[in-house]
Amino acid sequence: MKYFYILLFFLFSSYAYAGHSQGNDTCIDDLVHYQNMENKRTDAPLFAESQAMRDKAVEMNVTRDIAKCEEYMEEALRMIRKTDGEYPTE
Repeated sequence: MKYFYILLFFLFSSYAYAGHSQGNDTCIDDLVHYQNMENKRTDAPLFAESQAMRDKAVEMNVTRDIAKCEEYMEEALRMIRKTDGEYPTE
């Protein structure tokens, strides 16, 4: 968890991102996107699982395994993203 706060400090002190994309050899934009969605989606059935996956992604980002970080972040985002007005439940 401490890595997450270190990463957040780094993000806010050094970078500004308008959006996010996958496969761009950086996971920071995915983490920012998650952070922007997180407080809006606390009612998602998989919210706790999503946060656990986000924490794994942060660990991968710290160890510079960017591909794994992006993979984990996409899964974390999927768990709190609405599709046709519904949250995923699996």
